[in-house]
Amino acid sequence: MEKKKKILIVEDDGTLRRILKERLQKESIFEIEEAEDGKMALEMVQKFAPDLALVDIGIPAIDGLTLAKLMDEQKLTEKTKILFLTNSTDISKISVASSIRGVLGYLIKSDWDIEQIVKQVKNYLS
Repeated sequence: MEKKKKILIVEDDGTLRRILKERLQKESIFEIEEAEDGKMALEMVQKFAPDLALVDIGIPAIDGLTLAKLMDEQKLTEKTKILFLTNSTDISKISVASSIRGVLGYLIKSDWDIEQIVKQVKNYLS
């Protein structure tokens, strides 16, 4: 049997984090962990070594862009790819995000429903 892909959901909105986790677990091909802020997320990436981190930019402690830069500096993006899932439509943030090694994409939450997000995650991990 194929090993489950590991996903870390980094989202400060507890409801959205729970919905994403429950929906991704239904696929039964993922092992899911979660973090509500950037500091917790960095520790989780180091311990859990996920294949993909779904990261909101506007998270407390360490924001998502800084988290991605720290992950890149620590060579964590060689194993853990990043998919931003955020409400920020700020072009400068999108530009910074796309310049960080290991970032696969940038999804605006309001443009995607949960099924489309799951489909994107599966595409990135296949």
